[in-house]
Amino acid sequence: MRNLVLALLTLTAAWARQETAPPVTSVAPSKEARKAFDAATKAAKANRTAEAIQGFKKAVELFPGYAEAWCELGRLQAAQKQPGVARKSFESAIQAGPNYAPAHLELAAIEYAAQEWKGLAETTARLIQIRPADFPRIYQFNAIANLNLRNLEAAEKSAREAQRLDPGHKYPTTWHVLGTILASQGNFAGAAEQFREYLKLVPGDPDNGVTRQLLAELERRAGPAPAPSEATFHSESNLVLVRFQVSPKKGTPIGDLRAEDIQILEDGARQKVVLFEGGRLYPRSVPLEITLLFDCSGSVQNAGSLDPNVFGKSLLDEYVNTKIAIYAFTDDLTRLTTPTRDGAALMKALHGVRAIRTGGTPLFGSIADTARDSTASGESAVRILVIFSDGESTTAGDDSRDGEAIQAAQDRGIALYPVTLSNSLAGETG
Repeated sequence: MRNLVLALLTLTAAWARQETAPPVTSVAPSKEARKAFDAATKAAKANRTAEAIQGFKKAVELFPGYAEAWCELGRLQAAQKQPGVARKSFESAIQAGPNYAPAHLELAAIEYAAQEWKGLAETTARLIQIRPADFPRIYQFNAIANLNLRNLEAAEKSAREAQRLDPGHKYPTTWHVLGTILASQGNFAGAAEQFREYLKLVPGDPDNGVTRQLLAELERRAGPAPAPSEATFHSESNLVLVRFQVSPKKGTPIGDLRAEDIQILEDGARQKVVLFEGGRLYPRSVPLEITLLFDCSGSVQNAGSLDPNVFGKSLLDEYVNTKIAIYAFTDDLTRLTTPTRDGAALMKALHGVRAIRTGGTPLFGSIADTARDSTASGESAVRILVIFSDGESTTAGDDSRDGEAIQAAQDRGIALYPVTLSNSLAGETG
């Protein structure tokens, strides 16, 4: 198969803006510099580009360490088809604020468009160090850079991480990229699997059928699938795991049960309890992961009913084997933190819930995607998914995914606990 490495789809170099906090500097911008920045921002929003460019230039002249102003200036210069000038502005922004993620993003976009693979690999590697879990697209760019540099192991690692961070398949090109990487490694069967998934996500094949031709060639080279084994297995189980929870009516769960407090009957016969775990008296040996999924749609935000601070500090104090992960969704699903016991990380994630921009409500699709993403590590744990929502699904076609959400949770052994938030504007409570 010729030139497979060069058969990637043409990717746009335009980079969607990411919401990030402004850089922290040792000295705040002067009042005059901030005034110039604000005026330039208003001009840019009004499409008065020349005025905005002059305003941002004035801001950085008054305060050369103004990373945010340098970055906005570079964006306008890039839009004016001046990549060389824009690059210098982004580099100045990085010099002013080494951890200012937007400047790294914009510089990476310029390097990608110019096919400067070495620079792109270095820029994306720096951004991954700064914000390792925020940008699935930056892992995709890092994979493309390393693919072209023939660093195939690093390319595969970044492509798989990009897929893991993109449970909603917002960047389907990643599957094409990983397919190309695996084909370059001689893994034709694995490459074919990635291209098939890509064509499911992008059935129109914008590359004018080239992807389907590549897939046909990969399937030919991979050969026929191995015949299923004719071996017969017999299994017998004498041990059953029974999960249960006891709570008074409208009360909190009981956490101090003992094995002798319960009976398990099978056909009327009492069964022996071999292992009893849970609650305060018998800590779990298997970790417990609680995933919180917050609906950040407009109907919830506008009603003022979203309070992410739903768990007290005592939860982690009482249950030492418990970790908490936090997700939020509107149009897209966002993972705010992986399972952790770090109180500071959890508080930051909880406050981050309110920063999510409001949008639609793909409720059932988000539940399904969260179930898949929360188990991607493959680690053994008892998992609970708590969904905080007003229960309204407003995204077209999402209602039909209710069965998918339930099946995704059942397949992964995840218990679903919906928490209906009140909607004071509509006079409803839940």
